[in-house]
Amino acid sequence: MKELLNKTIFEHKICSENARLKKELGAMTILYNQSFRQNETRMGIDMAIQTKSYLKLAPYAMDELFKLGAFNDPLWNKSTHGQGETLDFNLYEWAFPPCLGPKPHGFVSEASRAKGVIPMATSDFVEALFNADRWRDMFGGMIGRCITRVISNGARGSRNGALLLMKAEMQVISSVVPVRVLNFIRYVNKYAEGLWAVVDYSVDFGMDRRLTRRCPSGCILQAMPNGFTKITWIEHTEYDEQLIHENYRGLIRSGVGFGAQRWVSALLGQCKCVAPNLFESTTRCLRSLAQRMRRMFCATVCLTGWERWNLVANVPGRPRIMARMYNDFQGVSGVVMSATHSVWIAANHRHLFEMMLIKELRSVWDVLCHTIATRDMYSFPLSQDEANFNCVSILDSNTLQAGVNQPLKVLQEASSDTTGSLIVYAIVDTPTVALVMQGGDSSRVGLLPIGLSIVPYHGESGESGSMVTVGFHRLLRNQVISNITMENINTLNRLVAETVQGLKMLVDPLNEEGM
Repeated sequence: MKELLNKTIFEHKICSENARLKKELGAMTILYNQSFRQNETRMGIDMAIQTKSYLKLAPYAMDELFKLGAFNDPLWNKSTHGQGETLDFNLYEWAFPPCLGPKPHGFVSEASRAKGVIPMATSDFVEALFNADRWRDMFGGMIGRCITRVISNGARGSRNGALLLMKAEMQVISSVVPVRVLNFIRYVNKYAEGLWAVVDYSVDFGMDRRLTRRCPSGCILQAMPNGFTKITWIEHTEYDEQLIHENYRGLIRSGVGFGAQRWVSALLGQCKCVAPNLFESTTRCLRSLAQRMRRMFCATVCLTGWERWNLVANVPGRPRIMARMYNDFQGVSGVVMSATHSVWIAANHRHLFEMMLIKELRSVWDVLCHTIATRDMYSFPLSQDEANFNCVSILDSNTLQAGVNQPLKVLQEASSDTTGSLIVYAIVDTPTVALVMQGGDSSRVGLLPIGLSIVPYHGESGESGSMVTVGFHRLLRNQVISNITMENINTLNRLVAETVQGLKMLVDPLNEEGM
């Protein structure tokens, strides 16, 4: 009888747990994957029929991509907003039938092309594009959540003919630029030995105006004798511009936010990080921790992480305040609050970035860590270019902090290219630094990132200042969300306001304006 009772209790627990998991899965599906909703009838469709439907457009999309990569002037014109090229839509519409059908009513088009050489074998790069995690890491900060389903792995021993169904979020690191949600097919084709093309094109677009339609986009890859790859990247999208704040529509139209040059710049920056010294245990561990810190910051700003945030305050012209419950592997629990705010600053993005990296000026803008981050304890470059400021560092101070037995330190990643700059940092304790220096597992280290994303703002006459997004995390130990007070909110508002004021004073010492 006792065994039967225990079995009944166990089965009841299993049923309750299953019910809870099903409820969570249902909520997650509604919140994160609305455009992938599939009823039981659709889920039961024979895979062969579905694959045939997806493959029907593949050769047309691939043909368009390859031609767009081969044609030059007058179809492509040099961009007026920096590097890369923009598409002449009049010629395009005359020369190419609409692969995906007519453009949705009210949508606008954006298309650009950029080229580069990456220090990676062509076949390795194709593999990376077919792996969702590697793809997301390779374009750090650009991709949020990503869901994939393999339809075809390609020919035996090769990715030729491979087909992947994807749902992904593309992001500009700003709270005022909506995340682009895309449902698309990724199709791989090998034209000849050492010549590959990878094309993306939207499927299941429907009538959801929050989605961005991805016209044939992707890359053409040509192997080089030295083992590198020559890449031509093409980005062509259609989207509802009404969803974007009017102050930032010009930034998106310019291609700085989502254009081909941003993809190539991010790729080049990441590939240059893959240097021999990254195989050293200390540097590899530090790089991994910095990548996780950056992903957390970007996910909080863009709301593309898997954490569920609760909106606390969102007053126009002031920071957006969010909160979520927090537990880490060290047993620390409570509420994490975040504050995010975007503001225009009258400074070239690269100039502002370099000014922020001057140690003697850090106290002007860094309201929390300027007494800690006064010198480099350990640093390694993210580029072999000595003139480049991109690096991951552990910063410390030669003075003890009051009331602290072990000095606190700061983990920081700084990176910049033609499409923008990013500085992300977090306070870490001495045991964490010791773990990193010994090459240990840092995946359980708790981080509360602070960061600034700087994107060049392009007006009609070229770059005219920068859009700066400031983001803070703050932990309220042993608290619950319902106990958040106005004092907690005002503290975050003050931190953001003082940071923005400091940035303005950094570029104009006479500036005394706030947010």
